Amino acid sequence: MSMLADEPIITEQLVEMDNHALYMDIFGSWMEFGMAIAAMSIGVLFVVVAVKKKLTKTKNNKWLTPDSVFWNAHTRINESLTELRVKNDCARSQLIQFHNGGEFLDGISMKKMTMTHESLRSGVSSELNTKKDLLLSMCIEGLQLLIKNKAVLYITSEMDDSWCKQLLQNSNVLAFSFLPLRKHNNIIGYVMCQWCSLPKVDNIDEEDMSLVLENSRQVIEVQLDLENKGKMYNV
Repeated sequence: MSMLADEPIITEQLVEMDNHALYMDIFGSWMEFGMAIAAMSIGVLFVVVAVKKKLTKTKNNKWLTPDSVFWNAHTRINESLTELRVKNDCARSQLIQFHNGGEFLDGISMKKMTMTHESLRSGVSSELNTKKDLLLSMCIEGLQLLIKNKAVLYITSEMDDSWCKQLLQNSNVLAFSFLPLRKHNNIIGYVMCQWCSLPKVDNIDEEDMSLVLENSRQVIEVQLDLENKGKMYNV
């Protein structure tokens, strides 16, 4: 009977001895150690997330810096258009780019064009508000001239009546010339010169004009390609 009565006491003593060594609570120490590790892990996780967000924000804003591909490309495009306008003595020089813009109910993609860059002679109104999200289907007559890929002088009054002709006349365009921009043999837009003064039109040297326009096209195609490659690396 004495042996059986003493068994719970002995068991309790053994458990107590298992949990203590050198007067330290081993079980309690491991619990504290585990909690400390968990707390440190959570802290490190918060730091990693914060650093990652900061790096992502910095990367996303990198294109705004003056040394970015975006900045350099569009600066060079604007310079090229200004040079084109000055050398050809025209009222406007423009870069128009083709793009998608939603779908019709039958699922066909809308093909549109928008003017993205423009250089103006002092006192000449901009076409920024009129050349935005224009449906290409409204400009078939102009596109038929564009695909000829010839930098010749077109007189607005000599064009057949069309929406495209009216658009030009509304902006007082008496004559114009343009060349398509290409990427992988696909037309992605065009660069254009516009004249709004008869004396300026009469003084145009078509050969010189076409050479300047061709040079501007080459510069713009290169810059657009560089910008597109830069987007792949977000620079």
